[in-house]
Amino acid sequence: MRNLLKQAILPAIALSMMFIVPAGAAVESPGGIAPQPPALPSEMAFQIPANNYCSTEDSHDFSFQLSNAGNTAADITMHLYMQDGTEFTSEGSSYRDIGSTIAPGQPTVLKPHATGVYHINFGNHKTCAERVYLGSITVNSGQASLLAQGWVNTNGRVETIGVNDSRKFELAVPQAKADAPAAEAPAASEASEAKQ
Repeated sequence: MRNLLKQAILPAIALSMMFIVPAGAAVESPGGIAPQPPALPSEMAFQIPANNYCSTEDSHDFSFQLSNAGNTAADITMHLYMQDGTEFTSEGSSYRDIGSTIAPGQPTVLKPHATGVYHINFGNHKTCAERVYLGSITVNSGQASLLAQGWVNTNGRVETIGVNDSRKFELAVPQAKADAPAAEAPAASEASEAKQ
């Protein structure tokens, strides 16, 4: 009887061990299609430390740089917002090797590994009431791999603007938005047929 148990049970246990797999590997989505990775975000927001002294004597410098870390062009837009939520779209200033090559609210295409910069002074160039407190970077088409950082200088005191903890981040246009032009094309052709 002992021999029979050893001969029947041990092989059964060994076979059952062969079929144990991690739970995620055994899960299959409906229709037999493998699950998709989560969609990439289309926007990255960041705060700007602007709640500080500001006047013509104590001006407030804001500087920002945005780099394309990818091997393809990045079609992006940087948005800046004042304290009341109004979008700030003023072109930046350039002096003494601090430049402005991107404008907030305007689409920008950065070549692979290129960097766009923005600088403005509140207190002299713009009023202190126009200071920006929030920023965001959105992707306009395709996908982008980006790095971003900046600083605010008030009276010689520099505060860093951190975006994604100074790590590279990926943005992509949501699939529904990417498909929208194709969906609109039949509607436009139907409208022109209705006129005829």
